Amino acid sequence: MAPPRLTFFVGWVYAPWLAACLCGLLALRLLYTDQFDHHSHGWGLLGSGAICFSIGCVCKVSWGLFRLGRAAALRS
Repeated sequence: MAPPRLTFFVGWVYAPWLAACLCGLLALRLLYTDQFDHHSHGWGLLGSGAICFSIGCVCKVSWGLFRLGRAAALRS
């Protein structure tokens, strides 16, 4: 009997983009308040969201390269 095949959880690829969206929404909420002492936190969250977005891009590219490499290995 063959060992069980491990599958990759695709949610790890898209989770950074979800975190970026949540950071962006929370940042916009803080930036639109009337209390100006919250604005600096909003700008910080916008930067954190941009970092999460770039991590999501790296995850997606590396996952795509892995799939291409696996497909090439299966063909040969």
